[in-house]
Amino acid sequence: MVVSALLAAAADPVGGASALVGADKDVERRSLDGLVAFLTCFFPHLTDWEAVRYLVLAEADPLVAARIVVEDRRTKCFRPGSAATNGALKLALKCAMVAAKHPCPSELAGVWLSLCSSLDTLEKAVSVLNSPGHILHTLAKQTPDVPCPAPVGIASSLIRPWELAARRSEHAATVTCQHSWSLRRVLLHTIHGFYLQALARMPGGELRSRYHRSMLKAGHCYGPFDPVTNIIVNTIWYEATFPPLSQLDDLDILGTLNLMRIEARSLYGLVSFLCTHDKDLNADQAIRFLLDTDLNLAATKQCSGVQEEQEEAFRAAAIAAWHPRPDAQAGFLGSCWKPQVLSLLTDNGAQQELSSKCVQQLAMLLSSAFNSTGMSVQQKQPVAVYERAFNLSMSEGRKQRRDHKRISRKVKAALSRYEMQDSGHACYQLHVICGVNVSVSGRDWKRKTRFDDDYYHHIHANFLVMRDVGSVGSVPVLFFAELSNDDDGDKDSQLLCCPVDFPTPGAESYF
Repeated sequence: MVVSALLAAAADPVGGASALVGADKDVERRSLDGLVAFLTCFFPHLTDWEAVRYLVLAEADPLVAARIVVEDRRTKCFRPGSAATNGALKLALKCAMVAAKHPCPSELAGVWLSLCSSLDTLEKAVSVLNSPGHILHTLAKQTPDVPCPAPVGIASSLIRPWELAARRSEHAATVTCQHSWSLRRVLLHTIHGFYLQALARMPGGELRSRYHRSMLKAGHCYGPFDPVTNIIVNTIWYEATFPPLSQLDDLDILGTLNLMRIEARSLYGLVSFLCTHDKDLNADQAIRFLLDTDLNLAATKQCSGVQEEQEEAFRAAAIAAWHPRPDAQAGFLGSCWKPQVLSLLTDNGAQQELSSKCVQQLAMLLSSAFNSTGMSVQQKQPVAVYERAFNLSMSEGRKQRRDHKRISRKVKAALSRYEMQDSGHACYQLHVICGVNVSVSGRDWKRKTRFDDDYYHHIHANFLVMRDVGSVGSVPVLFFAELSNDDDGDKDSQLLCCPVDFPTPGAESYF
């Protein structure tokens, strides 16, 4: 509050801080808006009402509230002072200043960051001074005459605010969150990271030609192994047991909504498995259990016990997850745990792309395990549809293919430009595009496209790239690119394309 008053007075020297207090009768409301914006920006999966609840527990102290959120969610990857935490903190501060309608949002954020190295001195000075004028005078000596963004070397000093917040949080009320909606979003973010890892491990040629279908249809992340292995195993088994009835087109883009659908269904399956296996467990408790274990059922007692009970739980999971063949999957998951499966998946490194030969061997091994159950399976025949519905579906399919080709062309061009700039690595190859948002920077009502009235200026895309193609142990890399929505190569060349980290289990988007 004191720093805000100082900067507001500097922005309006005629009226001064007292004029600001008299003029802004809604300062309390704007302060609350800023506090809520800080928390929801720092924790992107947090809802506004949950942010207010944590602020009440922290007595309106934003950093204490943030620590309560971290402790309540048992966020393992939160590291005060890390690059990810510092970046999230700086962005959250700026968003808070804007939401609070402060006249100098960027300057205030910069001053706050520059004061981090002298928080102890300021805390003592403010505690012994009663006059607002004296406090402002003391702060003025601690800050530069012209507020400026924090220097690069300030990262190490950002640990101190968290240490002081930890001291204050010892006296804050702590109540376990009883609502799991935002926790579901955290889990979905974690599941998305597992699917990215599974996509990175699948051989590119087979993924684009065959396995994209079986992964999006039946590649759930529940099973007797870790989540990534479960996705790969379920995908390969379904493709081997229920192959497509017709030739599939090669696809280098996985539809974003399709990927979100299989991720959500996997979450439903996991919760259903736990609640079926343990009758005393409710959905909220199951979600908390999944958060604590990083969704790894194999590391808990939940995947051990009588085979009949396991198959019953897997059948419930398959039904909840809308698996096309729930009975078959339940029988398969109850019989597929074999050391040979893990051996094949770890022969060339647990993070590297699987070879085509390895995938073929896995398909044979998994088919053999399923056949040993004695279950008979038959392919479902195509269902007749009305001609009008068929034509509408084909028309939508053609539109999607046009859009996919256009985006794929832009991504490949961006990757080619990045390869030219990165002299240290000479060989990059697109593996698969695994996330596209075409509605960025808009909507612009003044412009219309040929096929859609809504126009947005930019496209965001995530895609997997194989680096050092042809070498032993090719390593998958996740990339992000911002692309122009215009068919203009010059605009694309000035936008962003860079490698990013894979999402960390249990983390918010920034950690």
